[in-house]
Amino acid sequence: MSNLTIPQIQKTSKSAEQTTELHNYLLKIAESDAPYANPIGDAEPLISFNGYYALNSTGSFLTIDTNLLVKNGEVTPHVALIYSPDGVNSNVYHLTGPHKAFKTIEWTGTTLTAQADVNNDVPNFTIEFTRKDNNQQITSSFKGKVTQGLSGAIENINGETYNNPIPMAMYAGTYYEDKGKGAEILKIGTNNTLQYNYTNIGGNKGNLQNVGLFVYNLNMYVFSFSSLDGLFNYSIIMGTSAEGGMVCNDLFSLKNSHLSIPRSLQTVTATPVKKPINGTNTASKELAKFAGFYHINSSSQVFNNAFISIEGQYKTHKDGIEDYTVTLGVSLDGTSSTVYTFDSTMSFVQNGNSWELTVPITTPIGSDLKIKFTRQYKSVYKNAGSYYGSVVSISGSYNVAQFTGETLLNVVPLMGFAGAPMKVTASSNKTIVIKSNSEIEYHGTSYKTLTIVPLMYIVGFIDKNEDEVILSLGTDGGKGNTCLTTVRSTEMVNGKRKAGSIKSIELYTAVPDGSASIPKH
Repeated sequence: MSNLTIPQIQKTSKSAEQTTELHNYLLKIAESDAPYANPIGDAEPLISFNGYYALNSTGSFLTIDTNLLVKNGEVTPHVALIYSPDGVNSNVYHLTGPHKAFKTIEWTGTTLTAQADVNNDVPNFTIEFTRKDNNQQITSSFKGKVTQGLSGAIENINGETYNNPIPMAMYAGTYYEDKGKGAEILKIGTNNTLQYNYTNIGGNKGNLQNVGLFVYNLNMYVFSFSSLDGLFNYSIIMGTSAEGGMVCNDLFSLKNSHLSIPRSLQTVTATPVKKPINGTNTASKELAKFAGFYHINSSSQVFNNAFISIEGQYKTHKDGIEDYTVTLGVSLDGTSSTVYTFDSTMSFVQNGNSWELTVPITTPIGSDLKIKFTRQYKSVYKNAGSYYGSVVSISGSYNVAQFTGETLLNVVPLMGFAGAPMKVTASSNKTIVIKSNSEIEYHGTSYKTLTIVPLMYIVGFIDKNEDEVILSLGTDGGKGNTCLTTVRSTEMVNGKRKAGSIKSIELYTAVPDGSASIPKH
C-alpha cells in the first residue's frame, strides 16, 4: 500500500457547495433586516440531537439539520427536518424561519411533535429521542412515526446517529497560514464572534477584521460569509490535527464562480516535536475509538490553553487483517505540540467502564502521561447553548500535575455511511457503495486494501488503473450521504508510489436530485 495523500480536512469546496447555497440564502435574510423570529420555541433542545439518522439498510434517513445564523454576536438557529423514506427521494421541512412547514411544534421531555395544517401534503412527525453514547460510538437514537397529511397513512420509523453537534466556541483560537508560520488569517471567539483577514493578498500580511454576519453549520462544521465588498464568498471547514492542533480549510471564491482557492490554517505555530516509535501495540484498535480533540482544564500552571489531539487510522488487507496506527499530539500551551505514536512502550487497558492510557516519559524522570477515558454524555459550553455535550471525558496526570478534559468530536465507522449507492447523477451507472468497515465497491469493483481515518470520514486506496482515490465522506442536506472523490495519477519513484496530478474531482450523493435544504420562495 502506498502512502496516500490523506488530507487533514477536505481540500475543495465542492463538498460544501450546497451548504454554501443555503448559507447565502440565510445571509440575504439577515442583510435585509427582515424579521426572523425563532419559532421553534420550547423545541430548541431538539438541536442537541442534530445529525443524520440512518433508518435501515436501504439508505432511508431522517436528518436534523441546524444552521446558526449569527449577526453582530446574536445567534438565530435555523432548523430543518429532512426525510427520505426510501433512500432515493427526500423532502426538506423547515422548523424555523419564514418558510416554516409546520403549524405547531412541541417538545415534551425528549419527544418532538411537529403538526402540519389539515389537508396539507406536509406529513406530521412524532419522534422520541434517546441519548446512547455507547461503546459502538452511537450518540443517540429515536423511535417514532410519520403520518401523511392527505392520506393519513402512518409509517413507524427508528434510527441511530454517530453525529454530535459542535459549538463554534470549541474551535475558539487564532489560525495561521503556512503551517502556522504565516500571517493571522482567522480568529474564532468564545462569544459568537469571528474575525478574518480579508487583505492577506500578494504578500501583504493584512489585519484581522470583524465578520458581522456569518452562518455556521452544526453537521459539517462549516462557517460561511462574504467579503466586505460582497464580491467573494468564504467557506471555512473546521478540523483537528495531532501536529497542527485545531485546523481548518479556508476556501474563497469569486461570487457566481465554481473556482475556489483552498489553503490550510492551523493554531499551532511551532514546528511539532515528533518522538521516535518503538514497535507496535495491539491495543491501537481500542485507543482509536477515542480519537478526538480534548481541551485540557487544570489548576496547574503547567497547562495553558493545553490540548490532547488523538488521531486514529487503519489499513485493511485482502486477508482481512487490519493494521491500526494512533498518534497523539500533546500541547501544554496551545501553540506547540509533541507528537507520540502509540507503540510497544505504552499501555492502554480497560478498567471497569473506563480505559487507561500510559505514555512513559523519561525527561524529566517520573513525568509519565496518564489518561483515563470514559465514554459518557456531559453538558459543556453552556454559554453557547443548552444543547451541546461531550461524548468522552478524560482525567489524568502529567509530571504530577492533574488535569481533566473532554471531546465533542465522535468517531464514525465506515458503515455509518452505508445505504443507498452514491452517484454523481441519478442516471449514472458509476457508483460508490460502502460494503463493510473494510470493503467498498467503486465503479463496480470491490476494494479491500484501504486506508481509513474514521474521525475525518476519509478513505483512500489505489484503484485498478493504479490511480489514487481519496473519498471524503459526509452528509449533505436532502442529498443524504455524500462522498467527495478526488482521483490522482500515480507513478513509482525509487520503489514507492507517488501521487501526481489530479485527474478528477466529483461529488457523489445518495440522492443526487435532493434539495440542499434551501427554503423555497
